[in-house]
Amino acid sequence: MVAGVVIGAIAVDALRSRPERRDIPLALLPALFALHSLIEAFVWWSGRGQISESWGTMATYAYVFIAYAVLPTLLPLAVLSRERQPQKRRALTALLAIGLVVSAVMVYAVVDGPLTATLEHHYIKYGAGIPEPTLIVGAYVVTTCGAGLLSSSRTIFWFSVANVVVVSLLAWVMTAALTSLWCGWAAVTSIAIALMLRRSARERRGLTAQPVEQ
Repeated sequence: MVAGVVIGAIAVDALRSRPERRDIPLALLPALFALHSLIEAFVWWSGRGQISESWGTMATYAYVFIAYAVLPTLLPLAVLSRERQPQKRRALTALLAIGLVVSAVMVYAVVDGPLTATLEHHYIKYGAGIPEPTLIVGAYVVTTCGAGLLSSSRTIFWFSVANVVVVSLLAWVMTAALTSLWCGWAAVTSIAIALMLRRSARERRGLTAQPVEQ
């Protein structure tokens, strides 16, 4: 819950920077991460018996829907929206198409069931009957991590490199907790996004303030 509130404040800051239209999908990511963290708090409370099982079930479906259906599509879209190099835009468009397929398959798996959320020591282990899990999970990682590696922005590129390293470590240490822990790490990107949007806003104001040469 605390993480969700903190990330929510960062999300407000990101949106207050008045991002350009091409930056809107990127600017919305911190808000999505904040919502994600807040929803998982309800999953925790339900697992501990602090709220009803029905609320926990709804929270689990909402959490997994964002992780499985929204992120594989929104992350490539966010990078594609601000990319200007034609060759990289084509590659990102292909990645977005893969993300849409991954989202569709994962949504089907969640709806078809069973969907589980088990509380472990410091994380929640989510389970769903994903068909061809190695292929689908691999495509999921490619779309969510790979999009930033194709970006012309050095900030996005290097943060994506760090993201790949962290996700690989998480998958190696505890694969079953990847969904929960990775989303926790992904929330850290909210700070980078907010700072990048602030810098872009300052650069736009600087260009606006420059006198026009006669």
